Amino acid sequence: MHPKLLLLCACLSLAKGLDQLRYDNYRLYKVQIKDVQQSQLLDDNEKDLKLSSWREARHPGDYSDFMLPPQSQDAFEDLLKKHNFSYSIKIDNVQRLIDAQRPKQRTSQMEWTQFHTLDEIYAWLDVIEARYPHIVTPFTIGNSYEDRPIRGIKISYKPGNSAVFIESNIHAREWITSATITYFIDELLVPRNPAVRDIAQNVDWYIIPVLNVDGFVHSHEVERLWRKSRLPSDPTGECIGTDLNRNFDYRWMMIGASDDPCSETYAGPFAESDPEINQLTSYINNSIPEGTIKIYISLHSYGQYVLSPWGHTADEFPEHYPQMMAVAKGFSDALVRRYGTVFTYGSSATTLYAVSGSGKEWAYAVKNITIPYTIELRDKGELGFLLPPEDIIPVAREVTEGFVGMITAAREVDVL
Repeated sequence: MHPKLLLLCACLSLAKGLDQLRYDNYRLYKVQIKDVQQSQLLDDNEKDLKLSSWREARHPGDYSDFMLPPQSQDAFEDLLKKHNFSYSIKIDNVQRLIDAQRPKQRTSQMEWTQFHTLDEIYAWLDVIEARYPHIVTPFTIGNSYEDRPIRGIKISYKPGNSAVFIESNIHAREWITSATITYFIDELLVPRNPAVRDIAQNVDWYIIPVLNVDGFVHSHEVERLWRKSRLPSDPTGECIGTDLNRNFDYRWMMIGASDDPCSETYAGPFAESDPEINQLTSYINNSIPEGTIKIYISLHSYGQYVLSPWGHTADEFPEHYPQMMAVAKGFSDALVRRYGTVFTYGSSATTLYAVSGSGKEWAYAVKNITIPYTIELRDKGELGFLLPPEDIIPVAREVTEGFVGMITAAREVDVL
């Protein structure tokens, strides 16, 4: 998502005896933004109130989600009442939901009943690479700023297939993305129905389960709602991290990104400044034959969207926009048909918000990949980034169904 969050390090308290930062009695508010003046008022009070945006209103009359610490809540509610905002409290204690995400007893086996750590995901990749050596080809695009390997796998049943490339967990706190994509990997390796077997055998899949490895580890071990990378953003070391989905080298820093190193949408000092993005684009440029990738997916949460280019303008549409919409409809219709889950689709700028320097924009404009998407998984804001472990399998099953619909639709418009 595109939140303009402030760093929370200064306002979070360390749990006694633990390294993990806590969000005890933090609240998440749903606030209707009626006009530009109301939006500007909240922007002006963002720092004083320690306002953390999980979701931005798309247009006047839409709703934003804001998280606040206990010491700011009375002043925030007074401000809302004084200026006639409509609001409600969606989550009264953020820490309660975080605690519910952490199992009382961990299992290292990949069972999709808990949110797994990077080490657990990598141990599972070792297992499937050894178990399916003729299908699974491991790759590493390079190492992160903190020197962790960024691993992926290629799943291919036969030569000559066109490919789908998926990067997941580019934003650290979006745990449902890596949980979903590892489930989907398992489905591709052991297909449980003919439709999944078809897309497994007749399409190659390049998948990076966790792209932002440093941020992901930080979100598990220290700060659950961490979003960015861990590369220091300024010489003082006060601000940490780049929004990796604003760091790609296409219309970098044009719109929907920040040049403030402390902002959650900080795009970095220059395009591809962070090793995660530099190495991702280098891998695609140098290790995958040109023209092989037909679909590029950046997997995110939350909101239930399938978003295509353009992100930088709502006044123009890409040449292949009709095909993009046809394939997005195939994904969306498959979920509605079987599960009743509604995904909205359209260009980023017209459907959600303006953004530049993102993966899907680079994939289309630089690499000529016909179908590039940002897919925002569940939910629509009730729990946001804090879905319980019980939701992993339902989300993953419906996304698997969506990918079947997506491939079917891509074939119908001659993309695959």
